[in-house]
Amino acid sequence: MSYSPLELALREIETKLDEMYSLIVEMIDNSLERPDEALKREQRVNTLEIEIDELIVQTIALYHPEASPLREILMALKINNDLERIGDHAENVARDIKLLRERGEDISELWEDISLIKDLARRAFVEAYSSFKNRDANLAKEIWRSDYIVDALRDKILKKAVDTLPTPVALKTVSIAQNFERIADLATNIAEDVVFIVEGEIIKHRPLEEIQ
Repeated sequence: MSYSPLELALREIETKLDEMYSLIVEMIDNSLERPDEALKREQRVNTLEIEIDELIVQTIALYHPEASPLREILMALKINNDLERIGDHAENVARDIKLLRERGEDISELWEDISLIKDLARRAFVEAYSSFKNRDANLAKEIWRSDYIVDALRDKILKKAVDTLPTPVALKTVSIAQNFERIADLATNIAEDVVFIVEGEIIKHRPLEEIQ
């Protein structure tokens, strides 16, 4: 099967997005238990973001895409930005965990909740990217509907941290929870974009009960 130059460019962009996604999943997976491993992937993620931006600009300049290919490129541009920001939040968690360990601070009392919010954020991100790859608007809507669960868990961690931990440790613990919550928020952004690309429906800021 032969591809046009535009199709080849789109495939190259998606290949780099896939690599970036895989690296960020590894960062999230390692952020709590092996923060140094998470931080090793940071530079490659930043490099990929620049490479993808440059590829997108080059593709638009060379091929002047219209209609569906243009929508695909604009989606890739938005997802590239969201991926980089998710990587930043995973990096923030790894740095906070590393600092707490270096100081010998104990957050074991909240570890179960922190591990849970990490797992929920990771799941939202993985499913959001899957909805993008498969152009699955139904999956994207499910991600959008479940965002409130992560928000509630973040609030629970915030209250427990403030009530039970010394202030400097509580602040770092809250920061970790907030970074995972932001990962879930950005996954929701991806899901919103998928629904718009697939169905032309804008669900951002709409009440939950209105979304079919």
